[in-house]
Amino acid sequence: MKKGGIFFHKNIIYNKVFPSFRKISILKRLHQTSIKSNPSSIAMNVLIYDGNGTSPNSVKQTFLTLKSILGHAYDVMKVDATILKSEPWEESCSLIVIPGGRDSPYCEELNGTVNDKIKNYVNGGGRYLGFCAGAYYASKEIEFEKGTALEIAGPRELSFYPGLSRGTMFPGFVYNTEKGARSVSILDKREDQTIKSYYNGGGYFVNADKFGDKVKVICTYQDPGLSEEKDAAAGVHCKVGKGSALLFGFHPEYDIRFVDLSDNDNKEEIIKELTASLPLCRRLLNKSLAEIGLRVNLEKEQNNVPQLTPLYLSTISNELLQTIVKKMMQEFDSHSLLTDSNDSFYIAPISQHNSSDNDALVQSLDALSIQREFENKSPVLKILYPSSTSNENTPQIPKKSSTPSFNLQAFFKSLLERRKQEWGGGAWYRFGNAVLYSEVITSTQTVLDKNYTFTQCLPNGLVCLATNQIAGRGRGRNSWVSQAGALQFSFVVRHSLSLSNAPVVFIQYIISLAIVDSICNRKGYEDVPLRLKWPNDIYADLPTGLKKVGGLLVNSSFVRDEFLLVIGCGVNLNNPHPTVSINDVIQEHDPKLKRLDKEDILAHALITFEKYYMEFCEKGMGNWFLDKYYQRWLHSGKVVTLTTHNDEKARIVGITSDYGLLEAVSIADPRKKFTLQPDGNSFDMLKGLIIKKT
Repeated sequence: MKKGGIFFHKNIIYNKVFPSFRKISILKRLHQTSIKSNPSSIAMNVLIYDGNGTSPNSVKQTFLTLKSILGHAYDVMKVDATILKSEPWEESCSLIVIPGGRDSPYCEELNGTVNDKIKNYVNGGGRYLGFCAGAYYASKEIEFEKGTALEIAGPRELSFYPGLSRGTMFPGFVYNTEKGARSVSILDKREDQTIKSYYNGGGYFVNADKFGDKVKVICTYQDPGLSEEKDAAAGVHCKVGKGSALLFGFHPEYDIRFVDLSDNDNKEEIIKELTASLPLCRRLLNKSLAEIGLRVNLEKEQNNVPQLTPLYLSTISNELLQTIVKKMMQEFDSHSLLTDSNDSFYIAPISQHNSSDNDALVQSLDALSIQREFENKSPVLKILYPSSTSNENTPQIPKKSSTPSFNLQAFFKSLLERRKQEWGGGAWYRFGNAVLYSEVITSTQTVLDKNYTFTQCLPNGLVCLATNQIAGRGRGRNSWVSQAGALQFSFVVRHSLSLSNAPVVFIQYIISLAIVDSICNRKGYEDVPLRLKWPNDIYADLPTGLKKVGGLLVNSSFVRDEFLLVIGCGVNLNNPHPTVSINDVIQEHDPKLKRLDKEDILAHALITFEKYYMEFCEKGMGNWFLDKYYQRWLHSGKVVTLTTHNDEKARIVGITSDYGLLEAVSIADPRKKFTLQPDGNSFDMLKGLIIKKT
């Protein structure tokens, strides 16, 4: 789309006015989570390879399972070969995973530089997990279908398993289909228990017992197959230098409900056996991951990603509620459905949706959701709104039982009370007047950013809020660890192109400062050590080092002479993992200070942002904002090495007031100044480097 001299392409804006809006790097947050003041800081990323050769269903199954098992403590994300080759992912990685697929394309994509990085990472104390093709790939040598047209054989670079992986273990494998898949019997040697698990073309580890302490056999095949060994090794734990590799020839990560077995003659038997055995497969995987040092909740079996819950529309007044509903109904069809570019939505009053007369419609929605999940899409998102109350000017909210993890009444009360402290009683403030809240959602950012028609129905300043996100989005295609205890929300801002004195690039700085100031501007909280990292992360500056406690992003589109911005925020308010929580930081700073509620933090953050944003629109960027910003940020006077400029040493002096670029001055020649794009570079404070993004 071209409009007013600006070329728009999803999240990319290029022109002379906004030069620093560049395409967000896919793993910007890999750098951000690796920025730490000492090497003992917690690595929090689980990286799943999703590149040439991977099976889409294997990637999906691996992601969903690891998200459910490890998502309480780690950021589970997908990466490709380019990222593994060019990004310094090792410092923030807790586990790298190669899922099922085809071994040969893995070799083509990863041999050489990437494999060297993976080997060094694991040898240095890292962890590797391989399923099926990922297990073949990590063996010293493989033999696949030897003597047939499908034969693949030869050495492999990673060599985490020091011997031969041979397959297939069972006959009938067919590429790119589940036709030859089967349910196989696996002996879990820890539990001395036989379980059923999914198998489709994997191998066994030849003579695994001969490698002594280097290889521990976790489980063995129990069904007669093509191996000459009795109880051939199906899963192994390999010691690799200071690190570990878990390799499985079968698929303990698979949930049979998400497998298309339409071309498999034994589908009924497979589904029956593997549905019953799913908890046992999860236990095997849980204990294996815990054994290599990952934080797994063994007390509570987390078999599945939580089910999505409705989005409850709440507003500050009945008039606003009716306005939003009316606008939505103009876009929804006669069945109250809207299918947008990413999601499908259903809207109804809460009373109607919960009525026993509505069973047929509920069943139809469930059927549509199942169909969408089968197509690898999210289920239908239900938007439910309360019936009008007798008092038109009171907040319109659902019953507390519908939103047990977030008190909407307390939020609106805090919003109104905090506005009264602003000049003129804050009567013109609007951000936060409308809220879409869900206990469990895919991603607040995706719902608003990837559904253009739906978002056009929403008022400026509407907030989409969730207690749990099962596919939370961070910068690029990355995700913040999204769980109960975090404050995670996205909101809509429409920024007019006519505001030429207020470049849209600065909005990421404004929301970052607003989050910190919403806490630190309170009486007694002024010295709570929360700091801003350029361009838009929040850190706690603790005696033990810098710990990340929040991340922010801004996605943008340009339509009809205005930018439609979706601002996303993830703030760790109460969770001790994966880093540290803001409330723990507050208590450590001063035990007498009250722990803060997320309802109150959200209200204060929205008002603080709107206050700064209105001043920004009026005055543009200047010292009125930058003086506040520099009081909170980490970088003033820091000396860095600019890998972008022949490793020149430079001292950071600030950000430019025209385009929001990071500004630095050469140590060798103070007359030389450097400016750097916020979305084109990464700041590694541990190494004192500014690195060009690729």
